[in-house]
Amino acid sequence: MSMRSFSLSVLLVVVIPLVAAGLPTQPDEPDTRFAELTQQIENADAEEKPSLLIELGRLFRKQNPVRALELANEALTLATEHDNRSAAADAHNLEGFAYLSMDRYEDGLAAMREAEKLYRELGNESMATRSLGSQAMALSSMGELWPAIEVVERVLDDFREMGDEKGVAAATNNLGIYYERVGEYEQALRYNLESLEIERSLGRTIGIANNLNSIGNIHSRLEDHDQARGYYSQALELFEELDEAYGVLQCLNNLGNTYEKQDLDERALEYFERAIEVARRLDRPSLEANPLTNMGIVHKKRGDFERALDAYEKAAEITEQTGELADFAVNLQNIGEIYLLMERPSEALVYLEKAESIAVETGSYAVQDGTFLNLAEAHAQLGDYRSAHGYLIRYNDARDAGLDEEKRRTVTELQARYDADRRREQIELLTKDIEIQKLQLSRTRLTAFLLMAVAALVIGAAVLLLRRYRSLLAFWKKKVFIGPYRVGDEISTGGMGVVYQATNVLEPGRTVALKVIRDEHAGDATQRQRFVNEGQIIDSINHPNIVTVFDRGEHNERLYIAMEYLAGRTLAEVVAETADRGEAITEPRCLRIMNQLADAVTSIHAMGIVHRDIKPNNVIVTGSEGVGEVVKLLDFGTAKLDTMTTLTAAGELVGTVSYLAPERIRHQEPTAASDVFSLGVVFYELLALEKPFPAEDPVVLLRQLLDAEPVEPANFRSDLTGELNELVMAMLHKDAHRRPDGEELMHRLTRLNAEVA
Repeated sequence: MSMRSFSLSVLLVVVIPLVAAGLPTQPDEPDTRFAELTQQIENADAEEKPSLLIELGRLFRKQNPVRALELANEALTLATEHDNRSAAADAHNLEGFAYLSMDRYEDGLAAMREAEKLYRELGNESMATRSLGSQAMALSSMGELWPAIEVVERVLDDFREMGDEKGVAAATNNLGIYYERVGEYEQALRYNLESLEIERSLGRTIGIANNLNSIGNIHSRLEDHDQARGYYSQALELFEELDEAYGVLQCLNNLGNTYEKQDLDERALEYFERAIEVARRLDRPSLEANPLTNMGIVHKKRGDFERALDAYEKAAEITEQTGELADFAVNLQNIGEIYLLMERPSEALVYLEKAESIAVETGSYAVQDGTFLNLAEAHAQLGDYRSAHGYLIRYNDARDAGLDEEKRRTVTELQARYDADRRREQIELLTKDIEIQKLQLSRTRLTAFLLMAVAALVIGAAVLLLRRYRSLLAFWKKKVFIGPYRVGDEISTGGMGVVYQATNVLEPGRTVALKVIRDEHAGDATQRQRFVNEGQIIDSINHPNIVTVFDRGEHNERLYIAMEYLAGRTLAEVVAETADRGEAITEPRCLRIMNQLADAVTSIHAMGIVHRDIKPNNVIVTGSEGVGEVVKLLDFGTAKLDTMTTLTAAGELVGTVSYLAPERIRHQEPTAASDVFSLGVVFYELLALEKPFPAEDPVVLLRQLLDAEPVEPANFRSDLTGELNELVMAMLHKDAHRRPDGEELMHRLTRLNAEVA
């Protein structure tokens, strides 16, 4: 089990705006000011000295936080002795930043709370608010993201009240970052767009770059790597103009990750190598470890094990020297896995046992479970199945403990986020307990199988049982069992769940598309309810152009929905491939697809269901081109039945921005007419092979959706029927009441189909 570095490789790399810190930028060449301050401190009296010590400490804050902390403590002692509360507040503020730079987040949080308290007593609301913002930085670094969000929302309110535009820009940027990290992508985009607009009005290049990077992170999380790359590239250009090396490094690493996700490995390696060069120019070896680890991932994927080993070993050496134990253990585990892939288990054990020692010492369940799985594989390769079994048991225990820890953390976050009256009772789902229990081999049965294997070896049946055991080991290693389904390849991923190709072991031969709630949402009551709602909505639908649900349930606290497996392409892929060939989709084919989609959407509207996320990526096209072609509408994860309570916060956008109706952007309740608008955008793309609102900049896109009239699709092709052109334009009308309803839409499409048949 390979794991990426915990530091930067998960694409959550951000640049925290300096305004949030409340401190000036560290000078590039502080030697002159350092000498001046040193001289002034020697000659200063007890009243003046604390402020001078604090200013000197700020020069050390990044490069030498230990020295900054010493100066802050000296200043605090003097300020306390002379009842200089203003200097004491500044000293606590500096102390907090020094702790944060040293990764001592709890100490940093406590210091910032003291600073805020003193600033408020002194009536310095600006610095009090900035100290509050720094508390959010500490909380987020501790993994307390929902509490951090609550704190920044208070900071934003304060900055708005003070009319501090820079502060508002910083707070909205940080809210975007935190919402993205908890998977609330619409909220994240909304805040980052607001921050971006303010930073542009202020002409602050650093703020613009930060927001472009953050928006790139959102698109990356949503697996829209082309869009993510566009934003990262813009941010990189700005960071390079500013000679902001840390920002450059982060963008290079993020760009490399987008290429790696799309298997464009050569380009990925280029960016990782550039990131390493920047880290070396900064003389920060610790910053080299992450791109090195990512290079190892690329080389491993390509089967170039020697280069993968070299990259992982260099990363391990750095993380060991810098004392980053969790990352060091991950790299040791990665090295061990490479040796396993090379079928050199004895060498793998050396590294895996060291990783095990660190993982147990640090109590990191995330590192433990992967290490135990690899140790089980290593012992299996050596033929020591008793030890392999023991490590499988330990893997199970570590995984369960990790889930329990995550569950406790989630409950704590929800308590901080929601009031008790907004919590929902735990979802109860029908499960096939007996069948699942039969398939889930308990520890007792694993032990029994081991004893049977030993007995079988004695009586000469070793080969068959060893094969059985090794199959079981591979089964666990790949984590391919969810409920009664053996999971295969990943088909797609979205904000709420991941879809896999799977086989129902209770009904051999039946292949399904298994949608499983994302790990980060498994303990979130709101996300779980959304997932359950999706299953309930599709359960009630029986339509030839809507995906069919076979089963839904829960396995190890992970909700799943088993749907029909559709072997085809998304409508987005059909459009893109046709455009790449320089062709057009024929009008009869467009009408056949439109008629099926409109029939599906009209049917759900008749049932009181609004889909809210109609787009080409949520439509699968199956069968041969022509009369045998069938389209299916997917993904009801954001759909809403008119009898259901809304699960979105006030002002939250649900859906993909390019396909949102204007009233949705204005935060009005979605209706059937909103779906008709989204459907109109899809129809327009089918006909024109272009989007009606083509802007890439999110701010411009939102303005186009609200105010701009699209170019008529007939302008892109001369053979288009005038009535079809008019129908699509009517569906895109800004006024929801002037769009065709379902009856009119079906009537007009049916007539057009008959005319071209």
